[in-house]
Amino acid sequence: MATSVAKSEDKGGYYESCPWKSTTAAFQPMQPLLVGLLLLLAILILNACAATPALVTPIFTTTSQVSGGEASSSTPAIITNTKQLSSPSASIEVRVTTTNTKQMVDEVASTLIPAVSPTSPIQSLTSDSTPTFPPQQTGSPGVGVVIDQLVATSGCGRLPSVKAGTSQAQTIAAYPNLARGNATRSYRLHLPVNYKPDQAYPVLLVFHGHGGDAAGTETQTGFSGLADQQHFIVVYPQGLKDDDNLPMWASVGPAADYGIDELVFISDLLNKLQKELCVNAKRIYATGFSNGGGMSNYLACRLAGRIAAVAPIAGNYFALPDGGCQPMRAVSLLVIHGTADNVIAYNGRADKEYPGWPLPAIPDFLSEWASRDSCAKAAVTFLDTKAVRGQEWTGCKDKTGVVHYQIKGGGHDYPGSIEARPTGEIIWTFFNKYELPTN
Repeated sequence: MATSVAKSEDKGGYYESCPWKSTTAAFQPMQPLLVGLLLLLAILILNACAATPALVTPIFTTTSQVSGGEASSSTPAIITNTKQLSSPSASIEVRVTTTNTKQMVDEVASTLIPAVSPTSPIQSLTSDSTPTFPPQQTGSPGVGVVIDQLVATSGCGRLPSVKAGTSQAQTIAAYPNLARGNATRSYRLHLPVNYKPDQAYPVLLVFHGHGGDAAGTETQTGFSGLADQQHFIVVYPQGLKDDDNLPMWASVGPAADYGIDELVFISDLLNKLQKELCVNAKRIYATGFSNGGGMSNYLACRLAGRIAAVAPIAGNYFALPDGGCQPMRAVSLLVIHGTADNVIAYNGRADKEYPGWPLPAIPDFLSEWASRDSCAKAAVTFLDTKAVRGQEWTGCKDKTGVVHYQIKGGGHDYPGSIEARPTGEIIWTFFNKYELPTN
């Protein structure tokens, strides 16, 4: 996967929905009449904000070494649950893991002087924690909100734009500076046969590999046909192109991958789906091949408040910046990988082979997830043939599970079946065991 390194100067910034505390130096030369008008406007904004307080997340950006160059890294000045890193090009990403409270606003406002420009785009959260987006001009800095918690679905009862039993290409608005200059991003949506607007359906996100696309992945995996049988919605997101003109996923964050913020994209995509369709918000899953497998793992690490379980296939699991993989809860994981994979080696890749981009051995990667999920028991082999070895870690926190299918002699490809059983069916059977906890 081709990558680039973004560079960012040290600076401070924060986000809030009521920008009444911008620096006043620029207003000192103004005439008294203008000042009076501004004071009146401030009073009106204060009254409005008192009714709908917002989450304020200060972020300070520093520089750190990534793959031989400087890249953006950040640490929240105030931590309330989990916050996420700021993205390059003067943009800010805010992770929302709780509903807004006036106490949060008062605490931050009393200790920090806002540094955001009065002309910067501002976002607010409605009572159901669904983001509302202001008009966005091409090329202007954007503020991306990542909602990492259970969000109520509001699309039940609405007639879908896609006919049941068919697939269609769809688009969603995007911040250009978080999407390589693109004002929109795309995905392919499949609704199951006999889709009913008043019935809640699970959602499966399927990510293509590096150089692949949404349409080809739909054909290759066969998930749309399975969805018609098992009654779930399938979404095939489309990655953006790298410098080699190949679609890819920024599965280690915007600092290392062209400034692309996939978390904002997926969070926005889920918001859109839940507004337009009848989605079971507790049953949203992710799978993917190769770079798409790495993307699935990225969501497990960074969006565990909305993704119930993941199933990466032949994934590239690069180390994540800013503390590594720290999901807000235990996450169930199914990993499929071939022992003869010549692209993403089963035994990993040392840093000296590709400085700055080492890969873990798959057994080590699985052990890390078993530890992360606090699995009490060692792996048990439940299947062992000439072609496949199956392992399972049990006794994990919150009844989660970790499962691995080792494809003996398997290369870097998507296996159509495992022991004469369709791979998609195995993955969906695994997903059917898990849903997001209510609390």
